[in-house]
Amino acid sequence: MKTYRFISILLLISLLCPVAWGQSRKDNKPKEKAPLLSGVGVGVDICGLAMKAVGARFANMEVSGRIGLKEKYFPIFEIGIGECTRYGGETTNVFSTRAPYWRIGMDYNVNKKVNGNRFLVGARYGFTTYNYDFTCPDFTDPVYGTVRPLELEGLKGNNQWLELCVGFETRLWSIVRLGWNIRYKMPTMQSYSELGTPYYIPGYGRNNDTAFGGTVNLTFDVGKSARKNGQKPLFGNLFSKKNKETKEIKAKEQTPAPAESAPRAAKRRGQ
Repeated sequence: MKTYRFISILLLISLLCPVAWGQSRKDNKPKEKAPLLSGVGVGVDICGLAMKAVGARFANMEVSGRIGLKEKYFPIFEIGIGECTRYGGETTNVFSTRAPYWRIGMDYNVNKKVNGNRFLVGARYGFTTYNYDFTCPDFTDPVYGTVRPLELEGLKGNNQWLELCVGFETRLWSIVRLGWNIRYKMPTMQSYSELGTPYYIPGYGRNNDTAFGGTVNLTFDVGKSARKNGQKPLFGNLFSKKNKETKEIKAKEQTPAPAESAPRAAKRRGQ
């Protein structure tokens, strides 16, 4: 009896093994991999442009260029112009500067699925060299007590800093992508004039020990990107649905009416 039961179990296992093996072959199909060069992108920070348009006291206006590698690694270069004009409120002091800045770095896509949506973490290293001005039309001399205008122009500054970034990006339509990121900034090197420290640093922001910032990027991605691996654009479904409905209506209009049978046609002629 035990021998019969053992043989039955072996037969059952032998029947189930091919099914399980076939199922595992289906489940273990090789996943589609992104190409080594998955795209080249050029982007613009629309948040900085918006701040400039509404007249904010300082704004960073920048563009960026990047290369996509395996849909995972994105070396990036950012260049922009930072400007600031700040009035002293109760005083008549005015600080102003306008200068270019640069950043280099890399983003890493932590999304394991190659579907075009990117959850990015990364870092940047920024640097800038700039001139800044202090003016005060009603400066009171601390020694003589006289009032006269004070103008300190062309003061030189030099700053470098590190940024830690986290963000998200998705495809809007065709080669157009939209994304945002938040940045935590830490200065690594700074040099100012002895006559005064700047209120604002181009590309960094307010002159504090640490700073937070962010960008909203509109990017044009060209190349063998993940958009060819099944990811649907946010607005693609809307347009594709309308196109499908239009094609169905045209097909119905062009479909000829079914021919009448011979007995029915003869009956109608008799009437």
